[in-house]
Amino acid sequence: MAGVESGWRVVVHIGSGQPELRAALAELPARARAERLRQLALVGLYSLHGGTSAPASAPDPQPPQTDTAFTARRERLMRALTAEGE
Repeated sequence: MAGVESGWRVVVHIGSGQPELRAALAELPARARAERLRQLALVGLYSLHGGTSAPASAPDPQPPQTDTAFTARRERLMRALTAEGE
């Protein structure tokens, strides 16, 4: 049985709905792509917490105030991600 420290293996499919991400990762070797995705995920988590680090066990704080254009774009991206996964 694998221990907690052994990590996870995650398969990520990046579709044509994310051309900027595909272009940024296209020329990297596989291990470098994985590391870059980990970095980008950490940046995303950091931005969700308003630039402050939060412990993993703490409940999510209220999201920061956003403008309507950002919110609309985020919703479109989330719908695209959900549609690709089906």
